[in-house]
Amino acid sequence: MKQVLSIEQMKHLKELGLDTSDGSMHWQFLPTADSIINGTDEIEKEPCLFVSQPNMEHEYPAYTLQDILNKLPCFIGDEVLTIQKLIDSYTCLYMNPYTRSMINITESKEPIDAAYDMLCWCIENGYVKVGKEEL
Repeated sequence: MKQVLSIEQMKHLKELGLDTSDGSMHWQFLPTADSIINGTDEIEKEPCLFVSQPNMEHEYPAYTLQDILNKLPCFIGDEVLTIQKLIDSYTCLYMNPYTRSMINITESKEPIDAAYDMLCWCIENGYVKVGKEEL
């Protein structure tokens, strides 16, 4: 199961104006063994994942599912945020529990990706404030 958003997904959230510095995890490209021995600047091709430390700036923050859920509004109007597992995928939707009307639904094989897509939609539609308006 996917635990955190990718660097590309985090960059997209930043492009949408979200301050991503509060990610509870972060990606870091470590130096290769050769670079340590030979004093070069060579880094590994794949980043490693680490728990972020409070009050430290990280170049590649990473959100967990909980980080995303903390950003999403619980309600939009009368619709409530719901995450459901279907047979082979997850859905993240805003639905009125009484009328069953929906204002948006996202679907993915991973719950974190469905929540990420919903967060992007919420930002793009003004339900999550970003930039100077962010709380």
